[in-house]
This record gives sequence, structure tokens and C-alpha cells, in this order.
Amino acid sequence: FGMGNCCLQLTFQACNINEARYLYDQLTPLCPIMLAFTAASPIYRGYLTDIDCRWNVISASVDCRTMEERGLKPLKENQFRINKSRYDSIDSYLSENGEKYNDVPLLYNEEDYKKLREGGIDHLIAQHIAHLFIRDTVSLFSEKIHQNDEEET
Repeated sequence: FGMGNCCLQLTFQACNINEARYLYDQLTPLCPIMLAFTAASPIYRGYLTDIDCRWNVISASVDCRTMEERGLKPLKENQFRINKSRYDSIDSYLSENGEKYNDVPLLYNEEDYKKLREGGIDHLIAQHIAHLFIRDTVSLFSEKIHQNDEEET
């Protein structure tokens, strides 16, 4: 269930950053189409469902946004309202050719963006990375916080 769902995952190795950005942008419209072609997940935890693919299930299973970040409570402890789970569709295109499609406002950590720009990182990548830093760290399971290295690896 969730991240344990069966799937095919591909990794691409680009020859340089420009090719990597191009691949990232090109896969954006293609991946949802390929996901629809492979819609073959009608059963979850032994129950027949009314959905065909695992995307919404896996996205919801790792949605770690707080009530404030979801917009269900006023912002007090958190800085941003975040529209979707971290495991969801992309928020911006990364190549120069794809920049014209960045027509949805992008939330990003302005302090991190400024540091990246001062360090010589271009606008699109700096914005992308600063956007990643609007969230807490990647999923962390409570039972993994205090580990005994003598007993676990």
C-alpha cells in the first residue's frame, strides 16, 4: 500500500545539465499519458476500488503537509500554504525552452533562492531548488528517529 505499490521506475542519465533539464521538461506531458496507458491498479489492500492507477494513492500516502499547509487552518506555525503533496506533478519547467510554460505562481523560499543566485545558480534551477525547501525534510518515520546502531542497520 502507498510507496510499496508495484511499479516500473526508470532512471535516465543525461550527458549534461542541459540535457537533464530537457528530459525533465519533455517527460512532464508524457508521464501522465503513460500512466493512463498502464492503468492497472483496481485493487488495494484486498478491496476493489473505483480508480485505475496508483498515482493518487501513492501521493496521498506520503502527503506530510500540516493542516496549515493544506489551507485548513490559518498559518501560524508554517510559512506557506502548499497546494499538493510532495509526491505529485511538477511545479515548474527547468529548461530555457520550457520557461514560457511556467504560468502558475511558484512558492519558494526567497532566502534560499537569493543564496543560490549569489552562488551562480541560474534563475530556473535556483527557483526549483528553493521551492523544494518550502517543505520539511523528506518523509521520516517516527520509529526511525531513535535507532540503535548495534541492533539495526
